[in-house]
Amino acid sequence: MTRCLSLVAVLMAGTAAHAAEPVGADAFNFDAGIDLAALGPDTFADIVGPAAAEEGGLTFFDFTNSFGPLFQEHLIPAFEEKTGLAVDYIRGDGNTAVQQLVAALNAGRAAPADVYFIGSGSSFSTLLAEDAIANIALHEVLPSATNLDPALATVAAGNVHGGIYLPFHRNQTSIVYNSDMVGTEELPLTVEALLDYATANPGAVAVTNPTRGGSGNGFLQSVANAVVEGEDCRAVFADYEITREAADAWAAGECAAPLWAYYTALLPVVELTNGNSDTLNLIANGAAAIGTGWEDMAYDFLGRGLLPPSTRQALLETGQVGGGDGMFLPVGAENVAAGLAFLDFMISHEVQLVKLSVNGSRSARTDIDPAAEFSPEQAARLIPTDQFATRTLPQMPNPLKDAMGDYFTANVLRN
Repeated sequence: MTRCLSLVAVLMAGTAAHAAEPVGADAFNFDAGIDLAALGPDTFADIVGPAAAEEGGLTFFDFTNSFGPLFQEHLIPAFEEKTGLAVDYIRGDGNTAVQQLVAALNAGRAAPADVYFIGSGSSFSTLLAEDAIANIALHEVLPSATNLDPALATVAAGNVHGGIYLPFHRNQTSIVYNSDMVGTEELPLTVEALLDYATANPGAVAVTNPTRGGSGNGFLQSVANAVVEGEDCRAVFADYEITREAADAWAAGECAAPLWAYYTALLPVVELTNGNSDTLNLIANGAAAIGTGWEDMAYDFLGRGLLPPSTRQALLETGQVGGGDGMFLPVGAENVAAGLAFLDFMISHEVQLVKLSVNGSRSARTDIDPAAEFSPEQAARLIPTDQFATRTLPQMPNPLKDAMGDYFTANVLRN
């Protein structure tokens, strides 16, 4: 297909002079239709541009609800205008999409989409197990990826993937508070100080149930990080090969005793909510001064006037967990070059900054500073830059998160 494109100009070449190599194998596991052996940031425009123009477009799958307006109203139109490539946008359930992709590959059919945006949890693990992701190190070949944090570019939820999963979205749990009710200087930012504040002000702290909202389980993990002691006891926090049986044993054992002692003292003096929005709603109506939250959700609520303008966010001094989701090329993609152009655009500084400004979605890029690039009002809706840079923690293994949540419900909450 012939199109009037300026892709060679659009896909700006980087400075690194290395070519693509297959990740985890001796050969690439997909048919690219371009010379992968010669592909690198410095050759990207010359190789990808003409091939993408010939393909004419791509199909993009999005597993989220929250990013739909951003893609449809901002990012996809900008990409189409800049490159002339057409994007067929599909949104749906991520687990279903993964199963459909695997079924298509097993049947020898083309992948249903050319680029996927999928969560880093069980869906991503399935994709790795099925070898369904094109084994190309995206952070090494995309010109716009040169400023990615190397760890975030190659590891997701404890899975070392070598760069085949592009870290499009980063999220972060936080402490959300009304600065008119509790001043920034008085804000309790250790778990001990938070318990003391809640004890002195019953009901003024809202904590999301760890099994009813991600901010609650994130807070549970963050408390565990703060109170569990001993190298052996803490080793499970980064053991991404842990079995559910071993995780259950840890949650019921002596290692976790300080965690449950903390919650046993905390629950009688806080409001335990049934979801992330419920916690923020208590802050919105003045029923709570402090709550557990997600940075991007609180940013969005503030932008829409659903929280008082005096609402701020912070991180515990001992750190709070965060995570993220990514994009990838599937094995069996029919429009590989257009897909690579799309991925390069989506990880660019410009797009990642727009994403942060619209959705409060953090970036794996190391060259974005909201304090320097946003208005003071926008920056105030986010976690302070210095705290985000030094207090973020990776999420714990899924079996451990689930085991702690279940133990909490069965043995702490019900007692």
